[in-house]
Amino acid sequence: MNKLMTSAAASVLALAIGTTAAHAQAQLVGVQGVDDRITDIEDRVRDDQARAEDSARFGNQQFAPGWTGSMAMSFSAQRGNSDDRDLSVAGRFNYNVGQWNHSFGLGLELGKAGGVRTKGEGFAVYDANYYIADDFYVFGLGRVETTRMPASATTPANRTTDAFIGFGPGYRIVNTEDAAVRVQAGPGWRYNRNHITGVTSKELGGIVSARAYYRIADGVFLTNNADILRSKVGTIAENDFGISVGQLEGLSTRFSVRTNYNSANTGKKTDHTFGVSLVYGFR
Repeated sequence: MNKLMTSAAASVLALAIGTTAAHAQAQLVGVQGVDDRITDIEDRVRDDQARAEDSARFGNQQFAPGWTGSMAMSFSAQRGNSDDRDLSVAGRFNYNVGQWNHSFGLGLELGKAGGVRTKGEGFAVYDANYYIADDFYVFGLGRVETTRMPASATTPANRTTDAFIGFGPGYRIVNTEDAAVRVQAGPGWRYNRNHITGVTSKELGGIVSARAYYRIADGVFLTNNADILRSKVGTIAENDFGISVGQLEGLSTRFSVRTNYNSANTGKKTDHTFGVSLVYGFR
């Protein structure tokens, strides 16, 4: 029995050493770096396809009451030929009670190289919905971003705060198994301050959003998301139209056309982005 346990322990140890050695070897020869880049591409493609899924398109999702959420953190430090440190922290939390759905997100990114700050950003987002009825709800949303960077040989010091808050009613025009259309609109307020120059801007505006979903067939649907933000500075609008084909013999595809409009642009005010994202799996 002792020999059996000793043999098993030795096998586990050998496997762990072999795995560690293989991982170190992959880093040295560059395999790990390439593999990470492949993973990044896959993540971006899946994120693009996930944007088409409007989780609230059919009304209150009846999330489990109470708090849920997750946190992620990464830290790296390098000493030797360079002295670099990077810290990233992000979290997303949900609090649901009765007809209220609350979503909070926050993040922090810090970086130093050679004792000089290379990155200093903090950001947070808040989104809330109160469902008065299946076809009528009230929304509130907010965002704040801060950036703090010291002066360098090529760029001046930068320390800014940018925030936005808005609220208003939302209404579901269509709400069936195959189709969903909802619109929401309300006033908003934006605050921007450059703490170095002291320049501050405060402006009232309005935001209008529309979400449309239509299922053509099983696994095939089209979506159209439109947002318009209007203030005294100008008008910013975005429209994202896409057709998704999901899990068709292992193939998931999305074709999209995204149009961005900014009246404050000095050149062309409209940009169009055509995209195709495709995931194919087999076994």
